[in-house]
Amino acid sequence: MRLDDVLCLSRANRPIRSFRVPSHAVEVGSHPSCDLAIPSEAVAPRVLLIQPAFGSLFVYDLVDAPEIGEAEVMPIGRRFPLGGEYALTRLKSEAAPPEPGGTEVLRGPRSEQMELSLVGAPGSGVRPVRVSDAPVSIGGAEGNRLVLRDPTVSRHHCRVEPAGDTLRIRDLGSTNGTWVDGARIERHELRLGSCVRVGRTLLRVVERSPLKSGGAVFASAQMASVISSVDRFAPLPWPVLIHGETGVGKEVIALALHRRGPRREGPFVAVNAGGLARELVESELFGHERGAFTGAVQTHRGAFEQAHGGTLFLDEIAELPVALQTRLLRVLESWHVRRLGSEADRSVDVRLVCATNADLRRAVSRGEFRSDLFYRLHRLVIEVPALRARRADIEPLAEHFLRAMRAEVGPRELSECGMRRLSIHVWPGNVRELRNVLELAAVESDLGIIDGGAVERAIRCVGEVGPVRVPVDTLQEVLEHYDGNVSAAARALGLPRSTLRDRMKASSPGRS
Repeated sequence: MRLDDVLCLSRANRPIRSFRVPSHAVEVGSHPSCDLAIPSEAVAPRVLLIQPAFGSLFVYDLVDAPEIGEAEVMPIGRRFPLGGEYALTRLKSEAAPPEPGGTEVLRGPRSEQMELSLVGAPGSGVRPVRVSDAPVSIGGAEGNRLVLRDPTVSRHHCRVEPAGDTLRIRDLGSTNGTWVDGARIERHELRLGSCVRVGRTLLRVVERSPLKSGGAVFASAQMASVISSVDRFAPLPWPVLIHGETGVGKEVIALALHRRGPRREGPFVAVNAGGLARELVESELFGHERGAFTGAVQTHRGAFEQAHGGTLFLDEIAELPVALQTRLLRVLESWHVRRLGSEADRSVDVRLVCATNADLRRAVSRGEFRSDLFYRLHRLVIEVPALRARRADIEPLAEHFLRAMRAEVGPRELSECGMRRLSIHVWPGNVRELRNVLELAAVESDLGIIDGGAVERAIRCVGEVGPVRVPVDTLQEVLEHYDGNVSAAARALGLPRSTLRDRMKASSPGRS
């Protein structure tokens, strides 16, 4: 597409106005909200949508297909009738009619380059929709790119359009309106983290690079929602609490918060509060002076000082001794730390991100966690779901891990049976267990193909055992995979045969 091409509006074959070809979608019609609004009753409210893509211009018919169907290329020189003797033609700039005021420019918003998806809230039933070069129509009518089964949504409710390096959303005269971040809009630029309400349905704008965002590899709506929270929280200075089972990837989320925030050029320091003795944790967090205790042969800068100007990730915060919780609270109130053995305070500028797999409310009620520290930390909370609750992530994660270990074990691929065996496992150890299983299966698969048997052996060898209650739908899925063989399914799930049988009977009272 030539940047100096123009769109020429004419009436009765006489040129009226011309516009440079924009970088964003242009809606043409008589409705006042159109980019090119033609004040004539003979022109339909919305006639054409012109979308730059792939080095050319594409035209969508909005009269016969308001839900955005197939597009056709807009060639140079062809007239597109609009009604009432109006027409629109694409011309080369040298062929465009001269105008006293020069050629107008239909400007579109610009921002940093983003590839975006629309995702629904967990449990909403809305599948993720990627927005690439084609507009996405949203509404209740069949044929929309995103069909919402919501009685408060109009048949053709709104449309999301690529606009240069970002997106914008356009309300299509819906009954209940389109809302972005709490405000009703007609046209509005979208940004990462924007919350769009269409009827009773909430959508979030999240970044999408091929299944990878800020270090987090995913394909599920649940993790897309997590990354949406990361996008919203990253620019803020307040502490973030990440909650999730062991092995779900809480440190990956903490690192994504760091990389997406204003401190991305600063250090990222991670400390495991539950992996060290009390004295070592205190020194690790706050530092010590030489001679402060036996073995302190030199001065040590603590994690808060090391993370100055960046992010401190404090994992297993629930394991922090109560005495150190008091010191941590004091730091959060004053942003000053004092090394062990020192009489001087040092100012620190740190974004604190904490993580735990424990129920902090219960820990507070048992007197194991300070309530004032709980309320200080429990402001911005990110819940990371277990891997068994987001099975769509298993395949991209597996492919990611196999690529990462290629240098050590050579190229490896999962057979269909191997992938199937991964998909039906419960994963009590979550993503960490998945990685360990793949590492062992890759080592044992000399021919480069990891089959179901290799996965089965690896799961039995390194699979973690925990008090995980397998969802009934997963039990049924595993049973179907093994053609109803309860013994085989129980072995695959790591459950006693009697337990599996009892669970299935309990889920189906009518069965004998």
